[in-house]
Amino acid sequence: MYITTAGRVNSHLVAKAKQLSTEYNYPYLERKGNSIKKLKEKYQDNIIVVGKERLVVSPFNSEMVMFFHPNLAFIRAKRLLKGELDPLVSAAKLSKGMSFLDCTLGLASDSVVASLVVGPNGKVTGIEGKELVYLLVKEGLSTLTTKNIEFDLAMRNVQVLHEEHLNFLQNTEDKSYDVVYFDPMFQEGIEESCGINIIREQAISSELTQEILTEAKRVARERIVLKDHWKSKRFQDLGFTQLKRKSSLFHYGTLELYD
Repeated sequence: MYITTAGRVNSHLVAKAKQLSTEYNYPYLERKGNSIKKLKEKYQDNIIVVGKERLVVSPFNSEMVMFFHPNLAFIRAKRLLKGELDPLVSAAKLSKGMSFLDCTLGLASDSVVASLVVGPNGKVTGIEGKELVYLLVKEGLSTLTTKNIEFDLAMRNVQVLHEEHLNFLQNTEDKSYDVVYFDPMFQEGIEESCGINIIREQAISSELTQEILTEAKRVARERIVLKDHWKSKRFQDLGFTQLKRKSSLFHYGTLELYD
């Protein structure tokens, strides 16, 4: 992975690119008028492009690009702010001040929605195992601005960590979060222009094992929530109560925890 700037370079972009290079330990390349295609051919690797408004990743083996955009989360947030219900919020029984651990962060739609609901006095942590997705989402959540102050604050309040979720759970104290959440299928609704297929290829698709679930039961105070296809056997096999929703391909399941 290499980091460079957009074609129309300025000192601010160079400084930002160098800062990210140091932070993520990726080599910095001066653009020097070279096209991204030429840089990929020369270095045989993915190229991260620091632009004026966003980061764009140009994967080595694709002409499509990847970038962070909270499309689905923003739509859900607007509905919540109008007083409408959100299926995840309902399933997790989220309210202000609660803590929420998203073990399969992806593009962070669920974490941002959770953050909006639990508020600044709550806590939302998102775990992402793939470094490329982690970088895009972490930087996107910390820098992207909309015209909605509450939504922007919700994005900023999501703590993004680069780690395998089993390892994170194993090193987390008992009853550290009210809710632990899994979306093992990584089905996020994003536009094709974002490079949906490429991003899904980057996602970690891991089975929810009994070992992981055992750790999640230890870490969660109130419940574990699972999002999966409505036909999935995971709900029954792992002991979740499936919350069926008409006309929805994906259902939520809950595992309530009691002392």
